[in-house]
Parts: sequence; structure tokens; C-alpha cells
Amino acid sequence: MDRLRLMETFCRVVESGSFSAVAREGMTTQSAISKQVQALETLLGARLLVRSTRSHSLTEAGQLYYERCRQVLDTLDEARIEVQRAEQDISGLLRVSAPSAFGRLHIVPRLPAFYERYPHIRLDLVLDDAFVDLVAAGVDVAFRVGELKDSRLVARRIGNAHRAVLASPAYLARHGEPRHPRELADHHCVLYTGLANANEWTFLDDAGKPLAVRVNGRFQSNTSEATRQAVCEGLGISYSTLWIYGADIRAGRVKPILTDFRLPSLPLNVVYQPARRPSLKVNRFVSWFAEAFAQDPDIAQMLDNPAPPAPAPG
Repeated sequence: MDRLRLMETFCRVVESGSFSAVAREGMTTQSAISKQVQALETLLGARLLVRSTRSHSLTEAGQLYYERCRQVLDTLDEARIEVQRAEQDISGLLRVSAPSAFGRLHIVPRLPAFYERYPHIRLDLVLDDAFVDLVAAGVDVAFRVGELKDSRLVARRIGNAHRAVLASPAYLARHGEPRHPRELADHHCVLYTGLANANEWTFLDDAGKPLAVRVNGRFQSNTSEATRQAVCEGLGISYSTLWIYGADIRAGRVKPILTDFRLPSLPLNVVYQPARRPSLKVNRFVSWFAEAFAQDPDIAQMLDNPAPPAPAPG
């Protein structure tokens, strides 16, 4: 039995003056309580109580140990109350920035459960695929997918977003399925202009060296939501993070292709301003969502898996 439990039992025996009273409180036997006190005495190598047929009294060592135990237990109880109060007092406005698709698919659907845990937080969610300046926008914390360019921000990495090349069955039925990245030059590719090199897609060969291919298409957009819809409508092939298409893959609206070729993953970070020590509500928000993401099949592959999941049956 752990020492803290033995200390609690010893203090209750001293304070109640009765082994049997403590046994009733704990719904156990007087013999079990006596054994717990004996175990504590054995652990300490000292007699704490002098027992008689009808009563007991503290030894000198027992009096000293009781006083110290009471201090420890009171401190722990105060700490518990303070933590509970702090959890209850987490409140106020939290301004959060995230990419549009990520916010719609993976933040907003989790808010009912989040508010059950933290009902007093008010959330202002800023969804934008463009770069958001935390200071100018008054943002407390931001989710960012990709390499961080602003070294002034404090970042906590919470995973890796694996990518895939995807197309709808309808598109592949009309245009055929490419078997090598170089064949993408002969296909309509849907371009996400939020990337620095929107028409250059990078793959990794068996040695891990990058293989870049130039692509073109009839449709491009600055939002991942629009490119996702275009792919589902059969307008072309996408090069994207897998978590955007989780439901679409399961429903058969799109399928990963070129799965024999690896794609470099993107880091997923949460960032905040270094001038501000993260508030308790920021810490709780980030920790709650990081834990939730780790349990989600659409985002689980972000957490340092060596390769994307197997494609859905085509």
C-alpha cells in the first residue's frame, strides 16, 4: 500500500481516537486498519502508538510524525482545492487562428466536447489559409501546417501532416491513373496557390532524395476547401494533406494514387507570442486539442508515422 494512504489512515486513527471508527468510515475491518498502522510503523522503524485493550496513545515519535503528516496532508488538500478552483476559473476570450479546412474539419466539430470541459471560455476562431500576424490580428494561439518562417514565435510541435496524391474515381475513369510522378505532366492537376511552389510537387525516391515534378491544370485556388471540392467534382488530381480528405476517402469520393512513392510530410505546430507567457486557458486549449487529435483516425497519421495509411480500395 502506498505511503500516502498509510499516512491518511494513521492521522484518522489519531484524530478519531478509535480504530473501529476509522474502519467504519472506510467500510473495512478494525483489523485491516490496525495492520495499516503496523505497516507504517514497520516502514518508519519506529513505534507510533501505544495500544491497550480499550485505547491507544501516541508515542513521542508518533506525536512528531502525526504533526508532520497533518502538515503534508493539509498542503496536498489545499493544492487539490487550488487546482480545482483554477480549472473552474478558466474563462474569458481566446482568439485562435487556423487554416480554413483544418478549423472546419477538426476544431469546430470538437467544440461541444471542449465546452463541456471548459464552459466559461469564449472562443473567437479566425479561419484563414493566408499567413496571420498574431500581433496585428490579436491572436492568442495559432495552428500552423508547414515549416515555420517566423523564428520570433514560440512553437510547440504536435505532429506531422502526411500528404498524398488524390483523385476521384470519375476523373481516373476518364483520364487514366498515372503510375509514375512524371506522368502527372499529362494530367489536369488542381493547384493550391497557398503553397510557395504550387505547380511543383515533390516526391521522395527510395534513397529519400527529392524528386520534383512540374504540373499544370485548369483550376487553382488559394483555399484548400475549394481545391478539395474541385477534386471531388472530378476536375483533376490533388497533392494535399490527408486529413482534408479523410471522409472523402472513406466514402469513395476520392482515392490516394501513386502510393508507391513517398511524399515529404509537413509539421503541425501551435504558436504563440514569446512576449506573453502562455495563459492557463491557452495551455488547456492546446493540450486538450493535441490529445483529441492523437485519437482521431484522420489526424493520427500526423503523429510521426513513417508512411501514410494504405489507400482505400479503388
